[in-house]
Amino acid sequence: MNGLQPRTADSAAAESSRATTMQGLLKLLNLRRNEVPRLSLAALAFFLVAVDDGIVKAVASGVFNIRVGPDHLPAMYSWIAIVFFVTMAILSWLTTRIPRNRLVLGLFFVLAAVLAANSLALYRVEGGWSVGDEFYSFLFISSELVRNIAGFQIWIVAGGICFASRAKVLFPLLAASTTLGDIGGGFLVGGLGKIGWTSWQIYGLAAVNTALVVGLLRPLIRRYFVTPAGESSSGAASMRQNLDYFARSPYLRSLFLLSLVLFALYTAIHYSFNVVARESFPDEAQIMGMFGAFFALAGLATMLTTTLLLRHLLRWLGIGNVYLWVCIAHAAAALLLVVVFGDLLPLPVLAVIFAINLLNYVLLDAVIAPTYQVLMKLVPDRHADGTRMIMEGGFMLLGGLLGAGVTALHAQSILSLSQLFTALAAASVVMAWVGWRLRQSHRQVLIQAVRDQDF
Repeated sequence: MNGLQPRTADSAAAESSRATTMQGLLKLLNLRRNEVPRLSLAALAFFLVAVDDGIVKAVASGVFNIRVGPDHLPAMYSWIAIVFFVTMAILSWLTTRIPRNRLVLGLFFVLAAVLAANSLALYRVEGGWSVGDEFYSFLFISSELVRNIAGFQIWIVAGGICFASRAKVLFPLLAASTTLGDIGGGFLVGGLGKIGWTSWQIYGLAAVNTALVVGLLRPLIRRYFVTPAGESSSGAASMRQNLDYFARSPYLRSLFLLSLVLFALYTAIHYSFNVVARESFPDEAQIMGMFGAFFALAGLATMLTTTLLLRHLLRWLGIGNVYLWVCIAHAAAALLLVVVFGDLLPLPVLAVIFAINLLNYVLLDAVIAPTYQVLMKLVPDRHADGTRMIMEGGFMLLGGLLGAGVTALHAQSILSLSQLFTALAAASVVMAWVGWRLRQSHRQVLIQAVRDQDF
C-alpha cells in the first residue's frame, strides 16, 4: 500500500495542476466551463470552413486570372451579386418552411456536392477536355457562391449555440478559429502547388473538408442548437413581415447602407489587386502561389487582430462605433491608392496594393464580420434568420453591382485607377457620417432589447 501512495499523490498533484491550468485558461478567455464542448466543436467547424475558403478562392482566382483574364472580373462581380441575391431570397423563403437545423445541414450537403463537381470538371479539363470561358466563369461564380454561403451558414450556427449576452466573448474566438483556417488554407495551396499538385487536386480537398464539416455539424446542432421558445418553421415571420420590419428600422437601414458601400469598396480594392497581380505573375502556378501566400498572411494578420486587438477594440470604441472608424480607415487607404496609382509617390505599386488589400481583408474578416454578427443579434428571434438573409442578399446584390459598375469603368478604360479611388475616398467620407448615425440608433435598439429582456 505504501508503494502506491507516491503514485496516488503524484496523480492528485497532476490532476490539481491540470485543473488549475484549465481554470486559468477559462479565466483568460472569459469562458464558462459548460461552454467548452460546444465551442470546441464549433471552432473546428469554423476552422475547416475557413480552410475551404482559402483553397477555393486561391484556386478559382488563379485559374480565372490566367485562363480568362482580370478584365472580365467586373462581369463576374455582377453575376455573383445577382446569383447570390436570388439564392438568399430563396433561403429567406425556406426559413419559413424548413426548421433551421435541417436547412443548415442540407445546404452544406449541397455545397459539398458543388465543390466535388467542380473538382471533377477541373480533372477532366486537365485530361484534355475542351471547354470555353463559360466553364471558368461558372467555376469562379460557383466558388464565390459556395464560400459565401458556407460562411453565412456557419455564423447562423454560431448564433444558434450561444446567447446574445455571450456573443462578445464567443464570436471573437470563433473568428480567431476562422483566421487559423485561412492561414492553413493559404499555405496549403502554396505548399501543395510547389510539390506538383494541380488545381483539381487542391480544389478537391475543399470538397473533402466540407464533408467533414457536415459530420461535425450534426452533433453540434443536435446537442447545442437552441430554438427560442415559441419559434418553429411555422412560427417564423414571413418574408413580407421581415421586409416590413427591415423597412421600419433606422438601425437596420443604416447597417445595410454601410455594408453595401463597404462591400463595393472591398470589391474595388480586390479588383485592383487582381489587375496588378496578373501583370506581375504571368504563370498560373506562380499566381496561385502568390494568392495562397496572400491569403495565408491575411489569415495570420486577422488572427493577431482577433486574438490580441478585437476585444479591446470593441471595448474601447464600443460596438456601435466600429463601422464609423472602419469607414475612416477606408478613406485613408483610398487616398493612399490615389497617390500611388497617380505616380505622386515613388512607391512600388505591387507592395502598396498588397498591403492595402491585406488591410481590406483584415478589416472585413477580423473587424466587420464579428461586429456585424453581434449587431444582428439585437434583431428579435422571430425576424432573425429572414431579416439576415434579406440584409445580406440585398447588400451583396447592390454592393456587388455597384462594385462591378465602378470597376468596369477601369476595365473599359474610362477611368484610371487613381480616378477610381478618388471617388471611393469621397464615398468613404460620406459613409463615416452614416456610421455616426448607426452609432445613435444602436443605442436606442440596445436599450429597447434590455427593456424587452431580449439580450
